Amino acid sequence: MGVPMLQRIYKIIKEYNMIQKDNNIIVGVSGGADSMCLLHLLKQVSRIVPFKITAVHINHGIRGKEAEEDAAYVRDICKTWDIPCFIYNIDVKKEALKRKCSEEEAGRAVRYEIFEKVREETHGDKIAVAHNMNDQAETVLMQLFRGSGMKGLGGITPVRDHIIRPLLEFTRDEIEQYCLENHIHYRQDYTNALNIYTRNKIRNELIPFIKKNFNPNIVKTLYNMSTLLREEESFLNDEANKHLKLCIKEEKAHLVILDNPLFCSYHPVLQKRIIRIVLERLRGQLKNIDLNHVLDVIELSRKGTGKKLCLPNDIIVKRQYEDLIFQAGEELFEGFCYDVSVPSTIFVKELNAKVEVIVLDKENFNLSHQNTCTKSFDYDKIETGLHIRTKQPGDRILLKNGTKKLKDFFIDEKIPRDERDRIPLLADGNKILWVIGYRYSDAYKITSSTEKVLQVRWIPLTKDEV
Repeated sequence: MGVPMLQRIYKIIKEYNMIQKDNNIIVGVSGGADSMCLLHLLKQVSRIVPFKITAVHINHGIRGKEAEEDAAYVRDICKTWDIPCFIYNIDVKKEALKRKCSEEEAGRAVRYEIFEKVREETHGDKIAVAHNMNDQAETVLMQLFRGSGMKGLGGITPVRDHIIRPLLEFTRDEIEQYCLENHIHYRQDYTNALNIYTRNKIRNELIPFIKKNFNPNIVKTLYNMSTLLREEESFLNDEANKHLKLCIKEEKAHLVILDNPLFCSYHPVLQKRIIRIVLERLRGQLKNIDLNHVLDVIELSRKGTGKKLCLPNDIIVKRQYEDLIFQAGEELFEGFCYDVSVPSTIFVKELNAKVEVIVLDKENFNLSHQNTCTKSFDYDKIETGLHIRTKQPGDRILLKNGTKKLKDFFIDEKIPRDERDRIPLLADGNKILWVIGYRYSDAYKITSSTEKVLQVRWIPLTKDEV
């Protein structure tokens, strides 16, 4: 004889730290064999490790009178077993239309929403559901047919956030045998025998066919495979996170910048995982992201600078020089243009900075006061009037080797394309006196014939100074 199910489930609960003393466990109870077995076993375990059980039954509004009888049965058995029970009625067909998905998907989503609602309202700790080894085998095959990777083929996890699945290591045959031995009546859902859902077809047709013709232990085989793949998935994810940490140059709520040469040096397996981790961080999900999107990002990382990729979920990926940039939504920057009178102080709200402009006699000018944020120019060489602004078509700057288009200057200085729109300029018409923070024009240099000196200071502000 094998080890009794009560001993096995107690060991599983301890191994995965599913339940602690005095927890309140919300149990999804349909009235079928799986959930009745789970409810009975948890009641027995609660005598060993004291914890509270709260049952939740959901009528999906599909099977009419039979569904009402299921609800009545669950209510009665919970009363007999002294277990608090909540009964909910939903219209899964309406929910499917509202959510624009299948009835199967809608039913699942609503179930977990209700479980979580009850957990919060009753100050519950965990939600126990009755997935078993056969469910795992069906899930693995479904994921295989969808072309899932290692994570999908790992199937259902024993523990995920607040969800626990204590029956995952038990077959459906074992569960039904337990119900028989313990005189536990359970309800039969006739829709489980209808091959109208993919899972039902796999359960009722494919797995029996594989058992008969290829592997009589296919359920256990698929379960073991999923367990191994989950372990390897966990290990590889840890490695990917370690390598991601090494190559992150900057991270904000809607922006992640990677060191592209370092990223490209990683094995493709790690690259794919890093990309998926970054995309999930930006949007909190990977819905609509498939392998082709991930491969497109890898290809982009190998291309020249200035390339851009638009992914689902409004994610932009760009390659700029040594950076691989991921951002949620295209950041739009409105240009600005401020007239400059002399003397004056101008607040540039777009960049959270101010500009101080004064004119000095040459005798009062000290060249040693110049730095990255302070520059001086020959005031008398200004022709059309000064502006502090962002770039415009036709902008040029005179350097030692001749006049250069501002666009070419940005390229030569390897200034990322996105940053170019934000760089403040001191301009005289379309002639640039100073690319603030970078270079200034030789055309406005102070010489021996200079009489008046224009001194300009760029002062970034703190939040408190705004």
